Amino acid sequence: METNEHHKTTYLEELSASDFEVADKQPDINGWEIVDPLGNELGEVEDLIFDSNARKVRYLVANLDLEELESEGNDDYLVLIPIGIIDLDEDEEEVVLPEVSIGFLATLPRYTPGKTISPAEELALRYAFLGQDALPDAETVVYETHPDDFYTHKHFDDARFRKRNNRTGNQNNL
Repeated sequence: METNEHHKTTYLEELSASDFEVADKQPDINGWEIVDPLGNELGEVEDLIFDSNARKVRYLVANLDLEELESEGNDDYLVLIPIGIIDLDEDEEEVVLPEVSIGFLATLPRYTPGKTISPAEELALRYAFLGQDALPDAETVVYETHPDDFYTHKHFDDARFRKRNNRTGNQNNL
């Protein structure tokens, strides 16, 4: 069976499990606090998910700070957040989610480290962040590949993430 390699989800990798690293002059946000616009702590950046083919960060892995989970003895509540919806406060080393509440984040599907992220899961995340409860006709939709323009959506606009003075560096830099 022939596949269209452009749509392979195996191009999405965890930064921590790869040979890649954040490029010089780019902020390494791993470990940064995630806050809302009022400065309320929502969690911490656990990892970055990047497209090794395009060499672009697509998601951050957020370890949410949910009190109800702490009482159950569960330390990790991991979810994916598209890189285009975050702002960076480099002075405070914080990731700011200007339009998202902790209540909304708690409704997102949990992320399992090392698990392949399917196109259908990415599409479901997009719909969630667009404020739609579910995929249209979810019972009948077969979604195995992304259209060519999937990552041109504003959810993946990394302008907030990258600095203007990009430098070409090591081949394994993002």
